[in-house]
Amino acid sequence: MGTDYLDDCRASSGDVVLCGTWGGGGGGGAVTDFVLVAFPMLAIFVATISITLGSYARLVLLDSTIEGARFAALADQDIASGIAKTKQLVAAALGPGMRVDVAGSVSRFGSVESVRLVSTLGINLIPGSNFLSASSVATRENEY
Repeated sequence: MGTDYLDDCRASSGDVVLCGTWGGGGGGGAVTDFVLVAFPMLAIFVATISITLGSYARLVLLDSTIEGARFAALADQDIASGIAKTKQLVAAALGPGMRVDVAGSVSRFGSVESVRLVSTLGINLIPGSNFLSASSVATRENEY
């Protein structure tokens, strides 16, 4: 009990130096530990970024489609202006390189007319899915 566990690790000058399992006696365990920890952490990081970007793109597409349908439903606008508005909003939020396909239709139920826009964005962020789709319906305003 009187022996200090650092006695074997003292240099001739009395300073403590690295020795034993702390020094060079690990036998390559650090590389194994790094591989076992780094690759799963990298996979989690990439998956998190992918899910985040996919969710952002989906929300932008949905909000742009809703706004485009509302814009097309105004009394002085038509479907073409709603489609153009949707494409403009998606390009402003996601960049001009993102291509969005927007289709529109008008439905009439008695005296009520509604505008429907369906937007599709070709994106390859989420594994197993090559596109995002969003749709929106808005009731057209009456002209007085």
